[in-house]
Amino acid sequence: MREKRSFFGVLVLSLLFLFLSLFRLGSREVPQTYWEPQEAQEVVLVDLGGVYAVGRVSYFVALAQGSSYTFEYSQDGVSWEKGPKLESRWVFRWEHVDGPFLARYFRITAQKPQGMLGEIAFFEARTSRLLSVASFSPHAQSLFDEQHTAQFEGSYLTGTYFDEIYHARTAFEHLHRLPPYEWTHPPLGKLIIALGIVLFGMNPFGWRIMGVVFGTLLIPAVFSFSRLFVQDAYALFAATLFTFDFMHFVQARIATIDTYVVFFILLAYFFLFRYFQRKDMSSLFLSGLFFGLGAATKWTAVYAGIGMALLFFAYHSQAIKEGTVSLREFLWRILPLSMVFFLFVPVLLYFLSYFPYLLVPGYSFRDLLRLQVSMYRYHHDLKATHPFASPWWEWPIMARPIWLYKGEGLPKGYISSIVSFGNPALWWVGGIVVLFALVTPAFLRREGVSWILVAFFSQYVPWMLVPRITFIYHYYGCVPLLAVLLGIFFAWLEREHPSAQVWRWVLLCGAVGLFVLFYPILSGAVVSKAYVLRFLRWFPSWTFFSGGE
Repeated sequence: MREKRSFFGVLVLSLLFLFLSLFRLGSREVPQTYWEPQEAQEVVLVDLGGVYAVGRVSYFVALAQGSSYTFEYSQDGVSWEKGPKLESRWVFRWEHVDGPFLARYFRITAQKPQGMLGEIAFFEARTSRLLSVASFSPHAQSLFDEQHTAQFEGSYLTGTYFDEIYHARTAFEHLHRLPPYEWTHPPLGKLIIALGIVLFGMNPFGWRIMGVVFGTLLIPAVFSFSRLFVQDAYALFAATLFTFDFMHFVQARIATIDTYVVFFILLAYFFLFRYFQRKDMSSLFLSGLFFGLGAATKWTAVYAGIGMALLFFAYHSQAIKEGTVSLREFLWRILPLSMVFFLFVPVLLYFLSYFPYLLVPGYSFRDLLRLQVSMYRYHHDLKATHPFASPWWEWPIMARPIWLYKGEGLPKGYISSIVSFGNPALWWVGGIVVLFALVTPAFLRREGVSWILVAFFSQYVPWMLVPRITFIYHYYGCVPLLAVLLGIFFAWLEREHPSAQVWRWVLLCGAVGLFVLFYPILSGAVVSKAYVLRFLRWFPSWTFFSGGE
């Protein structure tokens, strides 16, 4: 009966997270057909059927491919005035240029071939009314066949934001056998994004949905992970804390690869720990399998692999010393199979993930090998700067959240922002428990605590040695482990002090309350600046809108 209640609790948490994540995730109504000029100076003529004061010209950029477009307008089709360039600063996103342009005719000229422009829309000055197009060049029908999707202002609902301009774009390119733009991480994460695009189209919902799926699956994963060490009530507590973590919510709703690698790493550790408890080789195989999937998504999985190797050899060294595993069995059965599981299988998965590259004309297996060297050099030599960069020592205290999205064209005094950082109830209290475990032998000796600490620090300590620019989301892989560790901590504490149960509920209610409080700047909801300044900006370094530095 208790197991059924726990299953129901996890199901409710998962469905709640799924609902919250899907709410205003992104539109499916964006342009799906594109004008692709085949040669430079290809021209499109547009007739509005009458002279209008056009206040704004919006255009949907699909793939820029280095192209820009000159823009001219005329009242009579004879005398032309030059307007601003239609530049392609983003991909799969609405851009615009503002007038007013008093004109009946417009002429758009592609400066370079092979750019992909999705739609052009003309809005009347003062009223912002979408103007009908009377006629246009026959070869440019794809620019005017989806006018119902036109946007006066772009937003995260109808286009890419932050690193989606790399990952969502590359997912599209993999599907269409185009040279991948983003090559600084292995392909598997982009291929998972591509699955969502196959199912729902090349639109914000389509390129984000798989992140939501994996973010939802992380909740039962945290619950199952915790159950290795504690009773269901504490496992459900850990899963609830993680459900309402800010970064978990934000990263699940953006088309980047971090949620996937966190999911794979967590399962790799889960099956390794299950092997330690049950000594079944199937768990060891699954651990290697998920480690391989993680490495094929992002190299940061290798950091976790170092921790797994340390735990693997430490465990077997102790088992041999205690006589529960013989040296012969370890050397002739366990170690050879482990080399297959953790070396051969991951390497195979890694290179299989590059198969879409081989479908692109001009790519060879030798190019894939060269790409690995280029990836290493890129990350090692990167000297970029960023206003929201954050070194490793700032992550646990959340000194510098990363501001991912800023809405535009909103009423005065209102903002729309998406910011990635942690829930203080989980991050700050969890961080204290990590330090407590390091100095409290009685707690450290509890089953699972030392293992989890190794898993935690294996994903944290390497960032202390990385010379390149870093961000707070690089701490994401540690966050599920904080939740699990808190579950173990309260199970340990309440065994000796049952009255401490009240603090578990206080922490849980605090986590949920903080999620509700901060929801507007996690979701991109429109909210007043006054609310953000009064309730959310706790520290000067927390930037949530322009002018809020």
